[in-house]
Amino acid sequence: MREFVKKLLPRSIFNIVRPIFQCWYVLYAYLYDYVRYLKYSSSLGYTSAAKLESIIVMNYHVVEKGLTMPKTRLGFGKDRIPRLCDFCDRYILNYDLSASNQVQHAVGVLKEYLDFHDKREFSVQQELKTRILRTVNLAESKLRINPTKQIDITREEYFKFGTGHFPDFASSRKSIRNYSSENIPDDTMRLVFRTAQTSPSACNRQTARVHVFSDKEKIKEILDIQGGSGGFGYLANKLIVITAELGAFGGAHERYQAYIDGGMFAMNVLYALHAYSIGCCILNCSNAPYKDKKLQKACNIDKNEVFIAMISCGFVPERFSIATSQRYELEEIYTIR
Repeated sequence: MREFVKKLLPRSIFNIVRPIFQCWYVLYAYLYDYVRYLKYSSSLGYTSAAKLESIIVMNYHVVEKGLTMPKTRLGFGKDRIPRLCDFCDRYILNYDLSASNQVQHAVGVLKEYLDFHDKREFSVQQELKTRILRTVNLAESKLRINPTKQIDITREEYFKFGTGHFPDFASSRKSIRNYSSENIPDDTMRLVFRTAQTSPSACNRQTARVHVFSDKEKIKEILDIQGGSGGFGYLANKLIVITAELGAFGGAHERYQAYIDGGMFAMNVLYALHAYSIGCCILNCSNAPYKDKKLQKACNIDKNEVFIAMISCGFVPERFSIATSQRYELEEIYTIR
């Protein structure tokens, strides 16, 4: 269509019409995204096994994080856990529990939650305990499920594959939410980002940008807006904010490219931090408009840059805990076409 119009119109007229055409085409593309997202996402409800499983994973992972905090608040999860139980019950009653290692893992996390508190001689609120046991009993009427066990590990064990075979190195990297007070030298951070720059980008446009914060008050301000680092964010020695430059892209077909390139760069940053024996945890930056504006102001980031992710990081203590973070079976994500 574009080439047809270009041949039909004089160049001077085409140059005037082109921006108007682009505006309409970008609008059409986002309308296409809007319809598809509403239709196939979980925005309007958890209407399939896959959608229900996804919200179960998200909720059990919050419980896992609570179990591995530097200072776990005993009795946590009074609001979250009943919701997790409701979702698990719904899945068990409507779908095949034996087909989902994720839902089985969720039930295992619920059992671990009770065991965790029993070992510390803390009495979980009776109503909450009863609710958990109801879900556990429902699941175990189908099959036996063992409690999960979050990972307790030493610094030496965690980083032992830092210079090893890549599959071992990649598998050993986990999100860490416990940091020591030791400062990360600026020279080390520069090495991290120099390594991360090996990330590919569309037509080598290299649009990823990095903003590093060290001031504790500023880190707290930003993380309070982000809202996903309660219980550990205050320990971060550095907060890395990754953005991508929108100006390098144009047209409806490149509307996602900043996020794709930025996401690959963020993964490279995580690997580089791991290689330099720095613990880190990536934090969600998918923001509603009001939060996006607040973060732009707090981070003093130009409006032409979009948020990709935040990463809290620091050197790690001698011993710490990390979440199990159950992975899907390969057969569930791998298809030969």
